[in-house]
Amino acid sequence: MRTLQVLGALALVSCSVGDPFVPTVDNMAGQYTASQIVIADASGVVNWIDSGGTLTMTLSPNATTSGRLFLPGGAAGGGDLDADMAGTWLLIGNTIQFGQAAQTFVRAMDFSAGQNRIAGDHYFADSLRVIIVLFK
Repeated sequence: MRTLQVLGALALVSCSVGDPFVPTVDNMAGQYTASQIVIADASGVVNWIDSGGTLTMTLSPNATTSGRLFLPGGAAGGGDLDADMAGTWLLIGNTIQFGQAAQTFVRAMDFSAGQNRIAGDHYFADSLRVIIVLFK
C-alpha cells in the first residue's frame, strides 16, 4: 500500500490541471535537472535520486539535446548505467519526445511539457513503471 501512495503522490506532481502555459520550442529550451527518477516493478520501488542517480538534459532551440543519465548499479548485471543524452527532441502539442543513440527508457517515454518542467510517467510491458520529473 505504501508503494502505491508514493507513486500516486509522484504522479500528481507531474500533472497540472488548468495550466494556461502553452509550450513552444523557445520556452521549453533550456537546461533541466531531474528532481525525481522513480522506477517501480514487482520487486519494489527505487528512488534513484536518493540512491545517487542523476539526469541532466539541455534542450536547445535547434531541437538537439545534450546531458547525462547516471544510475549507480542501474545497468544490467549491477554495473553503473552512464548514458550520454546527446540526440534530438521534438515538441508535439504538450508532449516532448526524445531521440538518442543511448538505449535508455528516456527515449521510450513521452514527457509532458510544463512551465519550467518536463515530466514523464510510463508503464513498460514488463510491469515496470518509470516516473521522471525534471525542472529548469
